[in-house]
Amino acid sequence: MSNQFGRHIFSLLLLAMLPNHHAIAQWPANLASQSQPLWAENLSPMAQLVALPSQRSAHIAQSWQWELHSAIASHWTVQANGNTAVRFDGESTRAIAAFEWGFAPQWSARVSLPWINHGGGFLDGVINDWHRLFGMSDGGRQNFPQDQLAFLYSSDRNSQGLIANASGIGDVRTELSYQLSQSSTDAWSLSAGYKWATGDDDQWLGSGARDVFTTLRYSGRHRSDLPLTWHAQLGYTRAGKSTLLGPDQRRDLWYAGFNVDWKVAQRWSLLAQIDSHGGVMQSDAAALDEPTVMLTLGARFAITPGLSVEASFIEDIRVESAPDVTFQASFRWVPTDN
Repeated sequence: MSNQFGRHIFSLLLLAMLPNHHAIAQWPANLASQSQPLWAENLSPMAQLVALPSQRSAHIAQSWQWELHSAIASHWTVQANGNTAVRFDGESTRAIAAFEWGFAPQWSARVSLPWINHGGGFLDGVINDWHRLFGMSDGGRQNFPQDQLAFLYSSDRNSQGLIANASGIGDVRTELSYQLSQSSTDAWSLSAGYKWATGDDDQWLGSGARDVFTTLRYSGRHRSDLPLTWHAQLGYTRAGKSTLLGPDQRRDLWYAGFNVDWKVAQRWSLLAQIDSHGGVMQSDAAALDEPTVMLTLGARFAITPGLSVEASFIEDIRVESAPDVTFQASFRWVPTDN
């Protein structure tokens, strides 16, 4: 009885925090179809070479829609174990233009066009000051020169490095999605995708190989007056054989994610998201061998019913399995008649 009473009190407090919450609770039936997870991908120098797609809504496009994403990731990983050594120091900027076309009632096609830049960046000083201010460990950052690029990996079977700035087109992805089911509260979709080898692997802009991937997605509206929408995905990637990743590459990879979208006002949403995937290498370096776990927190503002802007940041919950911190911004256009 006390647990049930506590849940009711929590729900009332949550609704009381919402501006004009009575109006927000009266959402249209297509609420979940307008919600989208945050764009979040692991931009660690080796993980970003492989097709591990970001979460998306399970409601596929019914006409044209587009997204513009940008991210800047600060890398700091230094590990040595046996004959394996990893040093990822620098920054990566990634911009993606994605277009999706609903060409039939249950089908859509999507293309994602990435541009990537690797360099020394400018965030090392800011991050070091932040660590000192709160008495946090910097993982040895202060012992190395600031704002320098060094992507280095060596093992018994492979040795690769990037120390000069690089920029250009990354690996383009195409994807075909099918709406398995859709109701006023829930949706399921299944997609299959292909990553083309369009990025220069000598400059760590692509893997130099083609990948295939498939994703099962779910989106659902909370079954009460709470203004929450849930998203989840589970997927598998078969990575092509990459010279850059070498014989240590793990070619069979899983990925999964979960997102909650909380509509706190008519135009505002707060979002929290967990993403994970299998380690991209069979390596003595835990940063590459163990699964990645990332937490993304962000906010979204609806400029119009279809056009929105969002800002977010990603932290590596499993330390050093992803960039130290990633800052992101996105624009999205989703037709309101979806």
